[in-house]
Amino acid sequence: MSTLRDELPRLDELLWRLSPAWLLLLVVGGYGAVLTRRRTGGFLMLAAVLGEIGTHLFLGVRAYRRVMRRPWPRVRALDDWD
Repeated sequence: MSTLRDELPRLDELLWRLSPAWLLLLVVGGYGAVLTRRRTGGFLMLAAVLGEIGTHLFLGVRAYRRVMRRPWPRVRALDDWD
């Protein structure tokens, strides 16, 4: 059984490790919005949510493409499948 580090390329591993930074930005933005009552905190929260979604989509697309590029297994065709 391989570990996550063995399966992921370097860019994917870096993005996966930095993914909690978006959560930190979301929390800081939320507290900033509540404490200062300014739009800056709201914009930080919006950037954090979009960054988190974008990171997951990017990693998902790269993982999908990596899996689909693997050689397909050679299996015998079904004779009668109905």
